[in-house]
Parts: sequence; C-alpha cells; structure tokens
Amino acid sequence: MRRLSFALAIVAILGCGRVTSPEPRVTRAAPPRARDAIAGEYAVTWIPAGGLLEVDARMTGAGATLSVERGAERFVRDVEVSPDRDPPRWAPARRRGALFDAAPCAEGPCRVRYRVALREAARHIDDLDVASEEGEIVEAPPSTWLLAPAEAARDLRLRFRVACPEGARFVTGVFPSKEANGAWDISIDDLWTAPYTAFGPMRVRMVPVKGGTVQLAIGPGKLSVGDDDLVAWTEASARAVASWFGRFPMPTALVLVVVARGPWVGGGRTLAGGGGTVFMRAGAGATLSAYRDDWVLTHEMIHLAFPSVPRESDWAEEGIATYAEPFARVRAGTLSEEEAWRGVVEGLPHGLPAPGDRGLDRTPTWGRIYWGGALFWLLADVEIRKRSENRRGLEHALRGVLEAGGSNAVRWPLADVLAAGDRATGEGVLGELHAAMGTHPHPVDLGALTRSLGVEVSRGRVSFDDHAPLAHIRRAITHGDEQ
Repeated sequence: MRRLSFALAIVAILGCGRVTSPEPRVTRAAPPRARDAIAGEYAVTWIPAGGLLEVDARMTGAGATLSVERGAERFVRDVEVSPDRDPPRWAPARRRGALFDAAPCAEGPCRVRYRVALREAARHIDDLDVASEEGEIVEAPPSTWLLAPAEAARDLRLRFRVACPEGARFVTGVFPSKEANGAWDISIDDLWTAPYTAFGPMRVRMVPVKGGTVQLAIGPGKLSVGDDDLVAWTEASARAVASWFGRFPMPTALVLVVVARGPWVGGGRTLAGGGGTVFMRAGAGATLSAYRDDWVLTHEMIHLAFPSVPRESDWAEEGIATYAEPFARVRAGTLSEEEAWRGVVEGLPHGLPAPGDRGLDRTPTWGRIYWGGALFWLLADVEIRKRSENRRGLEHALRGVLEAGGSNAVRWPLADVLAAGDRATGEGVLGELHAAMGTHPHPVDLGALTRSLGVEVSRGRVSFDDHAPLAHIRRAITHGDEQ
C-alpha cells in the first residue's frame, strides 16, 4: 500500500491550484513502454459560472479513439485534436456514438483540448456514479470528464491536475501521484470505477488516523453542528475501522459530506478504484447525538478495506461491513456490547436461506447479500478462533488481506481474497466455508449458535452467559486483543 507524508496529503487535497498546460514533449523514437507508464497528462480548469471544465491534454500511445463514461459523451463539447507540435494544427474530433475520433493520436504523441458541460451533465444524468448536482457542488468521478484512450493498454496511467478560481475547491478520493506534487494518477483500468470527486465551494479538513489520513470535505449549507463536530464524527468512525483492521485501510481517503433535509445522517455510498471516497448526506436538522449514534459512516469506511469483487460476490463486501461495523464501534467506545450483539442476533435471521436458495453466490436478495454475508463472516470468525485456540480471529485474516495489497482500491476475485485471509491465519477456514456456502443453501441453527456464544436476546434486552462453551470466543469477537 502507498504511504504518503502528511504534508503531501495536504498538498494533494488543496487541489485547485494554478495549473498550466502539460509540458510539450520532444517527438522521437519511443523506448519500450514501462509498465504503468503515463499515457496522458491533463490540465483541467473548473469554471463555476458556467459549471464548465476546460481540459488540455497531452497523450502518448493513445490510439485513434477516446471515450468518457457512457452517457456523459454528449456533454463533452468542442473536442479538437492535434499532433503534439508547435504550433499545433487543431482539427475537430468527430463523435461517433460514445467514441471520439482522434486520428493524430494513433500516429504519435498528440494534444487534445475540449470542454465539459459538467453542471448540465449533472442535472440531466443525476446519478452519483456519473454526475450529480448537490446544491452548489457538482459531483462527478474522473471517468465522466477525462477523455481517455479507448484502445490503450489498461495498465497505463493518466495524470491530471485541476485549477479552480478563488472560492472554489476540487476534491477527489483518487490517490495522489507519488511522482508529481499537486497531481493525481490513475490507471485506465481503475478510471472506470474511480472514486467520487467534487467541484465547488467546500470546506476541507484533514483528519489523521492510524495508518492514514482522511480528507473531510464539507459542502455549503447550514447544519446543526459545527465543523469540529464533523471532524470528531469522522475521526471516531475511522478509529473504529482502524481498531478492527489494525490500521486505516488506505493511506488517504475522501469523505464528502453534503447537506440534505431532515434530522438524520446517512445516505452513504462508497466508490473506490485507484483510491477511495465515502459520500455522506447530513441532514440540516441532525443533532450531535445523531452523529454519535451513526453507524453508516463506519459501515462505508469498512468497504474501503475489502477488495472490490465480482458482482456475484457482493455478499462478501456487504456482509463484512454489516458484521464488522458494530464490533469495530464497540472497540472504539462508540457502541455498547449489548447494542452490538442485539443488532447482530436480530439481523441474522434475514440471512438464512429460503426455499429455492442456491447459495450466497447465486441468491442476490437483500437478506442474503447483507445478512447472509454477515452470517458467513460470523461463522468464519468463530471457526478460526476455535481452531487457533482463540489466538486469531477474522480480523487477523482480513488484516492479512490488507497487507497483501487488498483494499477497495483494487479488484480481486473472491477466491484470492479468501486465500490471502487463510494464509494470514494458517487455518484454511475461509476457503472451506465458501465451498460449503457459496453454491449451496447451508442452513444454520442460529439458536444453537448464539446459545453456545452465551448471547440471549429477549424482548429487546440482551444478556450474556459467561459460562457458555464459546463465551470466551464471544468476548474476543467483541473486544479483540484487549478483552
């Protein structure tokens, strides 16, 4: 995992600085391409008055066509292409469906300039994953506004810098470049799942946490709490995640908060590819207690710790966030042990297989994705602790996944995630359990399981039996190494 100094993180989040056009390249015979080489450098300028982006890019090995996120192409205007020479010979780039012709880019280094009607796109598309207008803020991941080579190798990187006028900010969850200050790098492969990104008047605070730094961006609007309260909420959620995973899962991540109506906190979404952003809506009437009781931000931050897996394995991503969240909060001191187990015991029945169930990989219902996934991870936690005589648990398996480079910034097959976890514990539990539950219903006697752990919930009240056969495992699941 990349680790950035705190100073570099600050430089990165400030973002909207003065950006000049990329330096011209000298045309010569190109040496063999290094893996992860830079294929394009983009100078992006945000123009708040029209909600526009002006982009000037230099590309190498881009091929003959360029593209943006499907559906956003009609908001990309005035595209011109030229060989990379002085003076440039600009020619219009014709759009064919979702692609833009860029013949000079197939012949050698080239320049591309264009405009993006980003606020107009946000109003028409109204999809957080593509473009969304959030009051004065426009949210749109880089895949919406970076014209990327459609035919180039997917491991090639794109580098972008963003300039804004005074009073406006740019924030993104894309990891800052390790090689260029004030820039961000992302592979073409990761671009299409790039993190949430925003332009507009935002207040930005840096929140240090064990293993990383969270960038908190707060949109305009009146809230019932102050910015320091939002920082404390963010820090508590990040600390909970770090307590369970051993550290915060990414060196940098963005939490983007926009003001909404109502007395609630929630509406969380996470998008990560080459970085990570958690998007949250905060109700204007939400009191300090609503933030202290919030579980959504912790849940979403846990997503940052788990590799992005294929759709049939959604239960693994949602299940770990559902299962680990309450115990992470207990360890951080923001939730009681009783509340954590009550939520788990009352939720698990939703995850049991119903008639016609075909296993977790083949039954994409709400109950099986969230609570079936949570049940998988609980069973794994118990079994790892039984086999290791309670020396290791599920958190040690997933810490091993993190140390192997697996976070939500990357995409892995589920089998690779489970194998990395099994290597970390040396027990083989995750692969075995997936073989039993992935394509088979695998009913579980929840009553027997919770009794063995010494947990009873009756009329909403929780009691613990410390003489139950697995009570020591329950305590370890709840409190970890500090039990």
